[in-house]
Amino acid sequence: MTKPGPSMHRDLAWALKQQARRTGERSPKVRGSDWRMATVTAVAADGTITADGVTARRMESYQSPTVGDLIVMAQSSSGSWIAHGRLSAGIDSAWTKPTLATGFTHDGNSNGDVRYRVTVIAGTPHMQWRGGITIVYSASSIQNSGDFLATPLPAALRPAGTRSLTAACSATGSSSLSLKVDARTDGQMRIVGTTTSTSDTYSTPIIRPGWVSLNGLQYPLDA
Repeated sequence: MTKPGPSMHRDLAWALKQQARRTGERSPKVRGSDWRMATVTAVAADGTITADGVTARRMESYQSPTVGDLIVMAQSSSGSWIAHGRLSAGIDSAWTKPTLATGFTHDGNSNGDVRYRVTVIAGTPHMQWRGGITIVYSASSIQNSGDFLATPLPAALRPAGTRSLTAACSATGSSSLSLKVDARTDGQMRIVGTTTSTSDTYSTPIIRPGWVSLNGLQYPLDA
């Protein structure tokens, strides 16, 4: 019987080595924990998603998952998968300082200049505002019908419907400590609730605050 030669031994050793490597690549117990990027193809009601054929449980911070999300997934050494959350789609923007209309100036009550930006919250783009507005009245009336932007916002930054927000305002010159700010579909931001009354009574209050704060105001940009 012919004994296998050295070359056959080398071939067998190489084949066994390759098989062990492939087994290790497939087994998380051998290769340890791992992570990957994947695209969500299905969302279940039990807190899991499916991405690239793998079912993983979502982290609590991964809210409003959507098919098409590009996410980070991780696998433990025991083979369990978790979905950390979506990666940025490049929607977030830097703070922008708009030009204000006649009758309105920046830095009301030292709240800083008016600024806005788009940011994603739980998968939904939102407009966020900050800063303060000083209001200059004309004959007891707010100017420009309360619209404080010199130029309406671009179409991409307008809500699908009116978004009514509550804004803090000055106690001086006002019987109210807050006013309504409407984010409108025409791209304007309108201060609502001032009065022209000269007699401060219950039925005819004087509401002409010297400033309004936009800090904390935000609204979704989806439908």
